[in-house]
Amino acid sequence: MEKKIIAVLLCVSTLFCLIAVPSNSIKYEEGIEALRTQFKEGKGPVIDGFNIDYSYFEPESDNPCPLMVFMGGIGNGTYEGRELEVTDFPYWSSEEFQASAENADGMYLMILRSPLPYYFDTCPLVPMYEAIRDFADTHNVDKKRICLFGRCLGASGVNRLVSTYPEYFSGACYMCPRTIITPSTAQKIKDTKVWIFNSYLDTYSIYFFFALPSWIIETIFTSDKDNIRLTSCLTAPGSSLVLNHEVYPLIFKNFSHGVESDYIGLKTVDGYGRTLNDVDVIKFFTSGPYTPASDSPATPSDATPSDATPSDATPSDATPTDATPSDATPTEPLTPTDATPTEPASPTDATPTEPATPTDATPTEPASPADATPSDPASSTDPASSTDPSSQTDPSSQTDPASQSEP
Repeated sequence: MEKKIIAVLLCVSTLFCLIAVPSNSIKYEEGIEALRTQFKEGKGPVIDGFNIDYSYFEPESDNPCPLMVFMGGIGNGTYEGRELEVTDFPYWSSEEFQASAENADGMYLMILRSPLPYYFDTCPLVPMYEAIRDFADTHNVDKKRICLFGRCLGASGVNRLVSTYPEYFSGACYMCPRTIITPSTAQKIKDTKVWIFNSYLDTYSIYFFFALPSWIIETIFTSDKDNIRLTSCLTAPGSSLVLNHEVYPLIFKNFSHGVESDYIGLKTVDGYGRTLNDVDVIKFFTSGPYTPASDSPATPSDATPSDATPSDATPSDATPTDATPSDATPTEPLTPTDATPTEPASPTDATPTEPATPTDATPTEPASPADATPSDPASSTDPASSTDPSSQTDPSSQTDPASQSEP
């Protein structure tokens, strides 16, 4: 009798295991529509009578996971839910791509909607930021890995957010951008991972106006050229309005599943200009510093940049004069590594606790002129201080002038 009971229990447990399918088990091959069903709807807090709604996906994990935030282009915010219907970003919720995340069990995905009459180049900035921060505070998000992705005018939203709150975001991806990374912004995000995608022949997001100058400026001011990427191509799939514009499938499909065959002259380089053959968008943005599983999630106070006030987010502060490629010529050797805080003579070099006796006060003991020589081109303009948005007269390049003339 006991053997029969045990056999029945084994059969029941086996059957339960077979039918108990994990919630995040939808595979890439099942298609984009099936993957979209995994998303839920959310709303950010109301700021000055305005808030941002979004669609989101949460991984099945008890450990902190990175957050990837996407912003679409024109026509992506006509009504609630539209932001999910018109993008293939949900491919990243597939079992395959979730497993690609570095040092994590998966990724949180968030697709913001910019309601009409706004697009992300003009949408109120503080509600955008607060929607992301509120989501991160209420989910088990690894706040060391919150990355922004934007296509077309969504890339303008990425640029505005990352330049105003540079310490909050670890990565920024610009797809066929209609904006430029200025020298001021590049200094603020010198420790941020940046990847730019654009076709040479894009008839709307002009490569030589936006993507190429941004990459050049980034290579000058970044603290690590391995954190910079530029993917370009001669041709890309077009749309009903513009030609060679749709580079974003490369990101959504993570350079896999044959997507590369749709592009002629496809090439990716790093900040040194070296060609990279094995590229992976997900691994690039999820690698690096992370919150170990044993650590508790960051508290809400950890996510509030002390120097990023709503007044920092006014689009009127961004002047187009910063966006000229001539500002970023290699003749300006203002690299972060040239201006480390240890170079100028600090008060600790002559601390009062060590009174100088006549024999001690030899000319060799105080900081010599070589410690803070005026010939150091970076000593008077320390780019490390530029990460404080309040210290910049140009806190963001929020709205590219070229975007005002778009159709």
